Amino acid sequence: MLLLFDHRNRNLLLTADSEYATRLPYYSITMARGVLRDDHPYSMGYADPALNKAVHKAFQAADVVLVLGKRIDYRLALGSARLFSPTAKFIQVDIHQQELGHNRNLELGICAGAKETLHALNIALGKEKWKETAWLKQNRVWRTEAASVLDQLAETERGAKPMHPASFFAEWKKHVPENQLYAWDGGDFVHWGRATLPANRPGGWLRLGPMGTIGSALPNSLAMQLAYPKEKIVMVTGDGSLGFYIAELDTAVRHNLPVIIVVGNDAGWGLERELQSALIGGDTTVACELRSTRYDTVMKGFGGDGETIDRVEQVGPATARAYQSNKPYLLNVKIRGSRSPFTEWQIAGKK
Repeated sequence: MLLLFDHRNRNLLLTADSEYATRLPYYSITMARGVLRDDHPYSMGYADPALNKAVHKAFQAADVVLVLGKRIDYRLALGSARLFSPTAKFIQVDIHQQELGHNRNLELGICAGAKETLHALNIALGKEKWKETAWLKQNRVWRTEAASVLDQLAETERGAKPMHPASFFAEWKKHVPENQLYAWDGGDFVHWGRATLPANRPGGWLRLGPMGTIGSALPNSLAMQLAYPKEKIVMVTGDGSLGFYIAELDTAVRHNLPVIIVVGNDAGWGLERELQSALIGGDTTVACELRSTRYDTVMKGFGGDGETIDRVEQVGPATARAYQSNKPYLLNVKIRGSRSPFTEWQIAGKK
């Protein structure tokens, strides 16, 4: 068995701890990321197969899947055999009746709040504590193997110019607090970060939502900075997505909100460029190119601060300056357009 959690129940583990008793492998997705820390012994990271290569192996091998508050939607391949074993039994808990069994036949559907359901499970378990199983250990092996692939790629590409996104995020990870709060936007660059960086706090992994409203991470990050005035909020975005609400850089400056904005600058709509190239063939793409704009200069024009990074060795010192600044600070990260694990998964599904 394994667990899945979605954003609508991002606080429930603060009061319910059934998986501590059962030792079930736990996977989270969207804004549930961080409900259970990624370094927790029962947390296996992202439930999204596009970002966590361990997921496909784990979900194909699972005989029972307990889905708590998560729509069995496109992020989970609609519950299909592309991701899950056809013989796996599904138990789904959701407060919305219409979600139960919507895309996958269920062994059991429970129309209830996930928090209350877990509380009832805890009562039923009593003082019983399940032992760690070979299944749990196998999930850990798959997760370690998946992470090592990204680590090896980052190291192999470390000296590349333009910088590879995997190398940037591997270096960035060394210089930021382990409990960092993030607002994530769209962009192939962004997906490299989502696959690499840990989620360690409830409510600390703000995403675009099921409608994929790219651009909204900038206003989201400002709201998060207001909610956590004593901390630095980090927004991660592609250069295309930044353009949607770029005038809100002025808002950040006017309201003294010292967010750190990390822009992956590959001078284009990277995800669309990679999809078009892979699915159409050749080097011709349509409406995917942008200028290699100095977005740090744009931030300075609004009254903030920032700098451009084009080598891995610059990441540490630039990050330190961003955290020390009392102004909104934009890091314009010059990168090579490189197909992310997310885009690879999308391409595989379309071929």
